[in-house]
Parts: sequence; structure tokens; C-alpha cells
Amino acid sequence: MRKVAVLGSTGSIGTQALEIIHANPELELHSLLCGSNLDLLMQQREQFSPSVTAIDSPGGECPGGIITGQDILQKTIDGADMVLNAIVGSAGLRASLICRERGIKLALANKESLVVGGELLSDHIRAGGIIPVDSEHSTIFRCLHSEPRPVRSITLTASGGSVRDLPIEELKNAGVDDILNHPTWNMGARITVDSATMVNKAFEVIEARWLFSGINIDVVLHPQSIVHSFVRLEDGSWKALLGKPDMKVPLQYALQYPGRELELISDDCPLDWGTLEFSELPRQRYPAFDLIVRAGQDGKTFPAAANAADEIAIAAFLARKISFGDITVVIEEVLKGHEALEVSDFQTVMEADRVSRIDAERIVRRLC
Repeated sequence: MRKVAVLGSTGSIGTQALEIIHANPELELHSLLCGSNLDLLMQQREQFSPSVTAIDSPGGECPGGIITGQDILQKTIDGADMVLNAIVGSAGLRASLICRERGIKLALANKESLVVGGELLSDHIRAGGIIPVDSEHSTIFRCLHSEPRPVRSITLTASGGSVRDLPIEELKNAGVDDILNHPTWNMGARITVDSATMVNKAFEVIEARWLFSGINIDVVLHPQSIVHSFVRLEDGSWKALLGKPDMKVPLQYALQYPGRELELISDDCPLDWGTLEFSELPRQRYPAFDLIVRAGQDGKTFPAAANAADEIAIAAFLARKISFGDITVVIEEVLKGHEALEVSDFQTVMEADRVSRIDAERIVRRLC
């Protein structure tokens, strides 16, 4: 039995992971941790009977048996054989670092861990301790797993987000409801907005550079989301995984990795997919993409600053304080003013995050 800790259990990834664990006799749910959804957490505890149940921000008095407080990450991870990190945002980095410190296998759905703290996790990657859960990185991971020779390149696919067909002159003022209506994926609010700005894909480029070091990476637009990224092999041929979008596929692969038997999850076939389209990413439609990619190339604490600015800007947009187009403005201005430092430890990353959030909030107040 593999004992799994599920961090972020009440989110989209977490709830799907619980279904996979519950249906698989080789997996045992060790612990649950959520941010603030106490009602759903209580339902999950009742249904799945974990050894440990914890909540970060209960918003009031907790029922008996629910752990809260400063040490909840350690207490949730203690005793687990594998950790699924589905915490949203940069808060997930600390959990990933605990897994690194303890040599625990990490099924990583929290891309910010690598975006803001890739330097701190690089040795855990090299040791084979991180199995990616993002559909794009899971595809690449699986494609590379059986390749004995170096590959030529990696190509990430991008859906284009919810407003990919909106006239570009209307994009800046797209409404919250329009942005949250993603055509192919059912995700949380932040990731859905990040998909519309293409910030999410830029973060995935940074993540891929840490996971698959030394391989050239590019991005193409693929509205149908059937091809979950490509690997180009030594002889120029292409390798990929195809199928209708379903996060249970990469989740099951990560939780069962490396050699455990996989259950049938998706039963679609090529006749279900229709026409598959690929095109160059229109940079003028997604100005934030290049800002984030450049922050990743510049390194140091620039990615942490970019992520912090993005989180603050999205919160302001969802609260209808700023326009959709202002998200890019906030990120750009924070990065322009950021005094970057080398990433030497967790505290350095968190200080860059703190300062950049203050800067972003100041910019949001000006734009309101």
C-alpha cells in the first residue's frame, strides 16, 4: 500500500485525486489538507477516513480531530509515502521543500513550486523525486521515460483560453464571466484567468526548463486540447499523448508511478476528436506570456515577483477592481521595479514574494 497525503484536497485536482485513491486498492489516503473549505473537508473526512485531517484557514472554531496551526504541513506529510501537492499559488513551495528534505516522492500539481523555487528543488528533480501532474509535463515525462537517447525539443500545447476568439480590440475589457468560461478545461478561477492571459503557459515553460533541463522548449496554439504536448526525437519524428482533456489521466499516472498497474480512465477514440488544429502563438494577443518567460530567463527572484504580481492582479480582476488588460500592466510594472536577488533559500523567495505583493497592491490601487 502506498500512503498518499493530499494537499489541496477540496480543489479540482484534490477532489479528483481522492476518487482515484478511493478506487485503487494499492493506494491508501493518509491525510487531507485544505485551505478554507471546512464543510467539504468534513465531508471528505467522513467519506474517506484519513489518518490526519488539517485546514489552514478555518475561519472559526474547528471541530475535534481537525488539525490547524503553524505545523500543519509537517503533520500532514508525516507518515506519507507520497505527497500530492495541489495547493494553489506560491504557498505550495513550502510543502514541496518538506518533501525534498525528507526524500518523499512528490506528485506535483503546484507549478509555482518550480516557478518561484526551482533552484531549491533541483536536486530533488535530479534524484527522481518529482513526478509532474500538469497534463503537459506529464505527457513529456511519459514520452521521455522510454527514450534512451537525447531528444531535440519539447513543444507545449496551449488552448488559447476562454477569449482566444474575441476580437483583440475587445480583449482588454473582457468581463469576469467571459474569462471564467473556459472552452475545454474545468479548472479553478486563478488557473482559468491565467489560461486566458497565457501566464499559465509561460509558467509551464519555466516549469519545463527545471523538469527537463537542457532541452529546447516552444509553444503552439492547439484549441482542441487533444494533444497534450509533443517531444521531437533525435531523428526528427514526433511523440505525444492524445486524448480528451481529463486530469485523472496524469493524476493516476503520477500516483501509481513508476510501475503500478493503471486503470482505464478515458475511453475516447480518434473519431471523437474531430479536426486538430495547430498554429503559432499570437504574441500580440497574449502580452503577459513574454513578460513571464523573460522573468524565467532572467532567473533570480524575478519569477517569484512575477507570480506574486499575477496573484494580486487576478484577485483584483475577479473582484472587479481592475480590467482584464490591467493584469498585464500590474505584472509588467512589478517586474520593472523589482530588485532581484539570487535564490539561496526559502526566506529569500518569500521576501521577494512579500515585497512584490505590496508593489502589486499599490499599482492596483492606482488603477482602480
